[in-house]
Amino acid sequence: MKRILTLGIVLALMAALVIPGAVIANGAPPTTTVTGNIVEAELTVAAPSAIAFGNFVYGDNTQQSATNGTVTVTPGSRNTPDVPWLVTAKDNANGGYMGSGTHNLTNPLQISKDGSAYAVAGTGITYTGNGNGTLPFWAKQNVVNSDPVGNYNITITFTGELDW
Repeated sequence: MKRILTLGIVLALMAALVIPGAVIANGAPPTTTVTGNIVEAELTVAAPSAIAFGNFVYGDNTQQSATNGTVTVTPGSRNTPDVPWLVTAKDNANGGYMGSGTHNLTNPLQISKDGSAYAVAGTGITYTGNGNGTLPFWAKQNVVNSDPVGNYNITITFTGELDW
């Protein structure tokens, strides 16, 4: 009877050691940590190339940018390739007028995204789209006889935002 009892105890101990999860080493079960982040989509705007009118003529002077600006969207956690966006282009400093430092031209610069519908540069234009896109850009300046001689310039700022 002692033999059977001893054999039973030995078998029970072996089963406890062999069955997974039956014995916890060092008193605590092993663990792992799971982490994750939610990230915002990102919008990158590159302005079109500069426009150089050269020497103005009296009347309308119209010129298209040699290269379009671009919009690049990195979708982030939403993983949506067609993220909607809007980009505004406008003069933020001089009310839309080209200046030479001491004088402004009589008429404001007109800007366009399609070469047909123009807006005063101080008011600006708005592009909209989904996903990656392009920003075509035209400028038109009307010069009158009373505009003083000078080298004129203006800075147009392109500002983008996601339109969720």
